[in-house]
Amino acid sequence: MTTPAAERTTAVEEHWTRVDGTETRYLAAGDGHPVLLIHGEGSVAEQWYDILRGLAGSYRVIAVDLPGYGYTKPIPDGSVPALASFVGRFVRALGLERPVLIGHSLGGAVAVHAALARPNRVPALVLVSSAGMGRAISPAYIIQAVTPLGDLTRFLVPVLPFGPQLLVASTALTGSCRPWRISAPWWSSQAHAASTPVALETALRSQRSSVGLLGQKKPILGRLPELPMPTLVAWGLRDRQVPFWQGIAARRRLRRGRLALVPCSSHLLPLEAPEDLLKAVRPFLADLDLAHDPSDQDHGPTDRGDLS
Repeated sequence: MTTPAAERTTAVEEHWTRVDGTETRYLAAGDGHPVLLIHGEGSVAEQWYDILRGLAGSYRVIAVDLPGYGYTKPIPDGSVPALASFVGRFVRALGLERPVLIGHSLGGAVAVHAALARPNRVPALVLVSSAGMGRAISPAYIIQAVTPLGDLTRFLVPVLPFGPQLLVASTALTGSCRPWRISAPWWSSQAHAASTPVALETALRSQRSSVGLLGQKKPILGRLPELPMPTLVAWGLRDRQVPFWQGIAARRRLRRGRLALVPCSSHLLPLEAPEDLLKAVRPFLADLDLAHDPSDQDHGPTDRGDLS
């Protein structure tokens, strides 16, 4: 596939800001209406590298390292609602006006919570292989969450020779059908994150707060009808971590939902099949009326996830 010239020349820049005292790292590219990318559990902003470049010709695209992952400092509470609140404060820190939220896996659940907190400040959502759309999940996640194996992994990975690299390779092999298609920036940044005890501890705490013996805890599927904004659900048909039929179930619950199923792709959809994801996201965003600001009619309740 030929890469468009605008995409080839787009620079992805690293930036830092403080969110209520928390040193926060993010990547940014392009100009236009803001689009905020929220990565999955244990991941880093570089998972969106190709999506950043692919959307930067029309939008200001920002990918944040969530607290405790990548290079962003941790916060005491790493639950999904707390991360949604952090995203709201990050949006305010950067002065973003009504950003579109795109979340992958854990980031999808975070995006839903942020949108539920202030729906009129989120013009659209894209949920990619999102957590919280049902209870079913790979047994490997359950084992990690409810047995001592999770603690063993956390202690051994930083001290074993090539431990972080092996963990990243395992993540790529189990989370994708074509790991060789994953861009180079993710490999190095993900290995750095996997070498830090903080990131491993954060990921384990997140797993244990969201996964139990029966699978995913507290699914948010039932709250999707509360979302008034257009929402695109994208899923890999060969996802071995959260089954694609959860995406179908999510689409059925949404008031203004669309569904894009990608063949020959697994859970790491933004990494192994960015072109296919962009083919779904670009027309979805192009159809939006992003210039319309309904804030004058926004009198609903707010919480710490306020995106105003």
